[in-house]
Amino acid sequence: MRLYATAATLLTALALLAGCQGADDPGAAPSANTTVGPATTTSTEATPQPSTEATSTTGTTGCAPHGTVTGGDGVGLQFMKAWLGCDTTKLKKLTSDAAYTQVTKLGTPNIDMTWTKATCDGAAGSTYCTYRNKLGSDLIIRSRNDATDHAITEVRLDATVYYTDAEKYAREFLDAFVNHNKPRMLALSSQSVVDSVVADAPPAGYTLTLSPDPHWVYNAQFTATGEYWIVTIHNPLGKAHAVTAFGNAG
Repeated sequence: MRLYATAATLLTALALLAGCQGADDPGAAPSANTTVGPATTTSTEATPQPSTEATSTTGTTGCAPHGTVTGGDGVGLQFMKAWLGCDTTKLKKLTSDAAYTQVTKLGTPNIDMTWTKATCDGAAGSTYCTYRNKLGSDLIIRSRNDATDHAITEVRLDATVYYTDAEKYAREFLDAFVNHNKPRMLALSSQSVVDSVVADAPPAGYTLTLSPDPHWVYNAQFTATGEYWIVTIHNPLGKAHAVTAFGNAG
């Protein structure tokens, strides 16, 4: 009897071992409840998030020179050179405490870091200088005209965003149109769409309505002029080049 019990025990153990090996076998068929499909992904501008060009940043620790700048002068250009060259001493001298905090929070954006001066305009004792990258993201620097040290009071990044919401995507494109930001318009549409725009942009301010079309077709009526511009989004959202047509409807 003891021999029979030992044999039965051995057979039971072997069955359990075979079952465990089958469960771990990578060639084993999935059960009826197994779902097989592509992993969920999120998009970004150079892979932006919901898609912005600047979704991830790194802090100033271990900073290394990370870009180039062209154009401009004065404290704006000094700031850009110091920021891109990781010159902390210079940055602290150029910025107020609040602005320096903004710089440290900005870190090193994970976007194109080739910058060119786009505009410099004065208002209420300050100068606003905008540096733009190849995808239309803007770095905006505000400085006091009456200051020498710590003249920069604000540093703000306005990154190009590839929205996954159609209306937000249309507004991003229209705002780039109003602000004469052609690199952003190009990132959101195509060269042929940008080249088709031969009229000047109306002043800012518009209402947006969705037409009952198979795809996203938005009518933008500009408040100042009353004219209509139509934005068509046919390509996938959350990525570059979703806008497929744009034109003045009168």
